[in-house]
Amino acid sequence: MNENNFVCYCSKISENDIKQAIINGANTVEKVIAATGAMQNSNCAVNNPKGVCCYNDIVEACKKYT
Repeated sequence: MNENNFVCYCSKISENDIKQAIINGANTVEKVIAATGAMQNSNCAVNNPKGVCCYNDIVEACKKYT
């Protein structure tokens, strides 16, 4: 996954946004979501090309940087 690609399409959150949240101290998935604003304005079936919720993608991105 490219750091500039969206992980959360509904809130336009990139992998780089997640990385920065972790660098800035967000040390759980929930804190990353709160710090980035991910998973707001959810309409995953329409916005996410996968047609599913981005939560698992956020978890995977978090694992990559922790």
